Amino acid sequence: MNHSDITLECKVLIQKALLKMFGCAIQTEEVIFDTPPQRELGDLALGCFAFAKKLHEAPQKIAFILHKELQKNSTPTSLIKTIGVSGPYINIFLNPQDLAKKILFQPDFFKAKKKMRKKIVVEFISPNTNKPLHLGHVRNAALGESVSRLLEAIGYTVIRTNLINDRGIHICKSMVAYEYQNSKLENQNSKPPTPKSTGKKGDHFVGDYYVLYEKLLKSHPEIEEQARVCLLKWEGNDPQVRALWKKMNTWALQGIHKTYDRFGLTFDRYYFESEMYTKGKDIIEQGITKGVFTQDASGAVIAKLEPYHLPDKVLLRKDGTSLYITQDLYLAVKKMKEFNATKSIYVVANEQDLYFKQLFKILELLGYPWAPNCYHLSYALVLLPEGRMKSREGTTVDADTLLDTLEHLAQKEILQRDKKLPKREVVKRSKKLARGALMYYLVQTSPQSEMVFNAKESISFQGKTGPYLLYTYARFKNILRKNVSEKTKKATSYDWEQEKHLLVLMAEFYPMIEKSISHYNISIFANYLYILSKTATEYYHTTPILTAPSPQRGARLHLVSVLCTLLHKGLQLLTIDTLEHM
Repeated sequence: MNHSDITLECKVLIQKALLKMFGCAIQTEEVIFDTPPQRELGDLALGCFAFAKKLHEAPQKIAFILHKELQKNSTPTSLIKTIGVSGPYINIFLNPQDLAKKILFQPDFFKAKKKMRKKIVVEFISPNTNKPLHLGHVRNAALGESVSRLLEAIGYTVIRTNLINDRGIHICKSMVAYEYQNSKLENQNSKPPTPKSTGKKGDHFVGDYYVLYEKLLKSHPEIEEQARVCLLKWEGNDPQVRALWKKMNTWALQGIHKTYDRFGLTFDRYYFESEMYTKGKDIIEQGITKGVFTQDASGAVIAKLEPYHLPDKVLLRKDGTSLYITQDLYLAVKKMKEFNATKSIYVVANEQDLYFKQLFKILELLGYPWAPNCYHLSYALVLLPEGRMKSREGTTVDADTLLDTLEHLAQKEILQRDKKLPKREVVKRSKKLARGALMYYLVQTSPQSEMVFNAKESISFQGKTGPYLLYTYARFKNILRKNVSEKTKKATSYDWEQEKHLLVLMAEFYPMIEKSISHYNISIFANYLYILSKTATEYYHTTPILTAPSPQRGARLHLVSVLCTLLHKGLQLLTIDTLEHM
């Protein structure tokens, strides 16, 4: 039994009818069913629009001919009850009892697929060590971790990687501001502050100096030159500069890792820009030898990309120094070799769309066979109600403060429902609720769409939110706790007609994962999980479960048990930890 069996019989019927009536040979995966907007239109609907271009016929005509053929020559299977037509749609009505047998009583139906040998590298977050993680980083994390888990759910081995941007002029700015302030303290015989002495998290402590630099620049423009000199000294391995850099980087990374822990993030491999910024020159030399790259009159090395409708890209400066793309070429090759990966995914904001098109094209021109398997999972900005965030001006919403705010809001919501709940339990639940609210809010919108983050909206127990999904799960788990002994092991208890719509949705669990991955759009699965929860809630309100007579009660309890398993799996795939009580 595999996850597509629920529609395979229907797909084969359509496939055979298309071949017979139109001579059109198609694959079963080309037959894509939707859920009709009204239940009276069927359990599955096939729009014939996709075949219209191939057959040069109107979709309504294709649907009419197909329906006639299906009625005439196709005896409905045990799963298919009847087949109808509505305009350009073929409507299929399923046999509820057979549906229940397949979904609820086949032990392997919802079993995760076996691991494949295929490995996929997913690079995400890529923080700078001059500031704490902000809301944009959290959207990156939500997308990167969710896509990793969805890939694992359908059998891939995923290697999570994290590129730490720990060098460059932006890092030197924090260092210069720190030294500037310390010079004043030394005159007052005071010790330089540290995260420990100030009680601040390391990344926040360092980030304050990045903001301070921008403020100082307005009244002390000479520090811009100091930042440049600092960078040159760092590249020249100046011992004092390197010591300060190491100290401040350690503070920042300690803080960043604490934030990772709060979000439940772990990585298989960390790469540091400081260890790679001079790498990649040998790849450039190979490109020059092959004639892929050229040198201009100044001596700069350029990839000519205009023939491929992309701007040309400088790969090495005229003085032979590296650029970001130099090291990124090196890292791209290193990752694929190190893990013997079949695909490499970069989760990076859409501001870098052009850059990644250039990077992937250059890899292709260099002859790497895996170059077409590099993918940029691009996502749009997260805005605040007041507009765009700016790190250098200190107007970002950092991840820690955001999570603290959501936890506070979650505690209020929890205490409104149970004022006698022990404080320890309130805190425990609020942490899961806040993180779940945030992570779901950030993936329920298509990655390509800009979004405005609304904290109060995200924590609501109503509508398309993480708390609503968590509450649905907890509600059904509560039903099972009230009666754990009476679950039927037979599908023949009754006809399952009232459960049919919910069963069809449950059967879509793995197909929706596959659809999300095929489009690299996590919102497809996130929205599916909401629809499943909403439909389950409607079922709860309209259908007696604990008060139903036997054997219906046992059958419905078994349905609830399978539903809880699916909701738990689905929430975990979106990096949301479930709550047994709410």
